[in-house]
Amino acid sequence: MPDNGKSKSGYSSFKHIVKDFLQIKDSREFLIFLFFLLIAFCFWYTITLRYEYETEYTVKLRLVNVPDKLIVIEPLPDEIELVLKDKGDRLIEYKTRDKLKRLNVDFRSYPNVAGHTAIYGKELHKLLSTQLVNSTQIVSVSVDTLQYYVASAEGVRLPVRLNGVVSADPQYAINRMSFDVDSVTVYAATAITDTMHGAYTQPVSFVGLTDSIHERLRIGNGFPGVKYDPEYVDLHVAVSPYVTKVVEIPVKGYMFPYGTSLRTFPSKVKVSFRIALEHFRQVDEEDFTVDVHYNRVKNHPSGKIPLRVTSSSDYVSNISVDPTEVDYLLEMSVF
Repeated sequence: MPDNGKSKSGYSSFKHIVKDFLQIKDSREFLIFLFFLLIAFCFWYTITLRYEYETEYTVKLRLVNVPDKLIVIEPLPDEIELVLKDKGDRLIEYKTRDKLKRLNVDFRSYPNVAGHTAIYGKELHKLLSTQLVNSTQIVSVSVDTLQYYVASAEGVRLPVRLNGVVSADPQYAINRMSFDVDSVTVYAATAITDTMHGAYTQPVSFVGLTDSIHERLRIGNGFPGVKYDPEYVDLHVAVSPYVTKVVEIPVKGYMFPYGTSLRTFPSKVKVSFRIALEHFRQVDEEDFTVDVHYNRVKNHPSGKIPLRVTSSSDYVSNISVDPTEVDYLLEMSVF
């Protein structure tokens, strides 16, 4: 509980101090000076507010009444700057009013063409003027156009495609190249999505790779009115060095008639090839054939014939045969 005795005592002391102060001649003169100074200030302030001034204001924007079936993919700017001209008292009123600080843009009030709406100079000034009295002039606006883009909330699913070049050093191989997602959702006007065959990445160039890479790439080229979800994808490129591998492959006759067979000297040849280290163990002699077609030897019952690999693995390159040709005989069975 407050001590009433102490409160009364404090108030009494304050009264004595003021009374003593007022009894001093210079103090009374000082108070009279302050009084007239205050009157002069009020008079000056009142006159000043009658003059016209220019002042800058920040107005926050909000788009309202957008149908549920649509989404805003490129919104209005968060705020714009205005310079207004009017009498001082009016400008002070704007500074203290919430109405001018926030401006709602009604989606229903402006035409939307292929998902795009633009509010140009005169229309923009007209929109801003709804928040002002007739005497206030708009001197300048920080933007000359307000615009936004909308699209169907459903979107279209499109495959992710690389826009660029990815290649390895001649002594290295690209074993795998993939994205972390195979498709993205695209939001845009139907007139745009109907012409799109894929969601392309930003332009890239990874040339002469000697090691695996993992890169985050933006989807799209920044074309207005198009939104991607997700906006970024991860590109994975697996790179490994080439090595040489050698296998022995039997030489076989192909399409020989019944009772006729091919014998070669030697019966097996060495096939060497270049292969990425990652696939080294996945390829062996069973992935190759060295066949000699009957039409190549039927008119030459003996002699030499050049050899070539007639089938191989997709993982290999730079295939060579040793020896490149062999002696052969055609043997006929006797019935």
